[in-house]
Amino acid sequence: MSRCSVSGVSGGRVCLLLFLCGSALVPSVGCRALCEQVRWCPYCPPECRLSSESTPEQVIAHLNANAERVSSWRSTSASIRVRAEGGLPVTLSANIAVARPRQFRLRATLLGSNEVDLGSNAERFWFWIRRSEQPYVITVGHEDLPQVREQLSLPFEPDWLIEALGVSPLAEGEWSVASSRPGQHRLTLVASSQSPRGEPVRRRLVVDTCLGVVIEQSLFDKDSRLIAVARLSNHRADAETGIVVARRIELEWPEAELSLTIRLKEVEINPSQIAASTWEVPRGLGSGPIDLATRRRLR
Repeated sequence: MSRCSVSGVSGGRVCLLLFLCGSALVPSVGCRALCEQVRWCPYCPPECRLSSESTPEQVIAHLNANAERVSSWRSTSASIRVRAEGGLPVTLSANIAVARPRQFRLRATLLGSNEVDLGSNAERFWFWIRRSEQPYVITVGHEDLPQVREQLSLPFEPDWLIEALGVSPLAEGEWSVASSRPGQHRLTLVASSQSPRGEPVRRRLVVDTCLGVVIEQSLFDKDSRLIAVARLSNHRADAETGIVVARRIELEWPEAELSLTIRLKEVEINPSQIAASTWEVPRGLGSGPIDLATRRRLR
């Protein structure tokens, strides 16, 4: 039986009808009735979680209602596809954990060998990529970012990344509408702020106003050059809590010529305990950690 089949109706005819549903050429009521009978088909229109008349304030409130319920999440069954400095892409196994306010850790391996380690805690952040020319674990205290911003090979912005990963609510009153396309269920919001580096930056959110989720989050410098972008897709609601988390996250840092595509299989929302060592700077990778501000090894 075709994957788009319904008992008594040929798969080809059902798929054609559902394709017309997705193209808005068949009345939506008929589409919903047909989709309820179909085992699976990519052409079924999604059920909207927000009204087409929702205001930007209501959209932000909806996003925050989800984010405020997430204090942390982790996945020990993730995979990432890494592409760095013009090299060939490599797919790695990964563990990821994130928690408010600044805790983040991504560790990736290939055949048991460490390949990537990105992280942040309350005091500092770090990054290490085995295939990079830089042998050290580069670490910087958050308060030292302004003085070393020109030396960073990776413009890693922990606060932006934590927000992009869905555990940091959006500040109400900070965002304004850049564009609205109700017919395409798209709302673009922008906000101006100051980065930890001490420079003015502009953040941009693209929201799917049907599903009520962020699908893109970008960071630009004062000259409108792209610093980083996160593209989020395959959003799913947790079976126990109903909290929605994106299962596919594409991160890109154009200046560093680095991109990561993260796929999450199982996600644990608000785990009862995350080991304190998760948020510690790794000591046994490469040539060890070096503080970029002091040019000394981290003790």
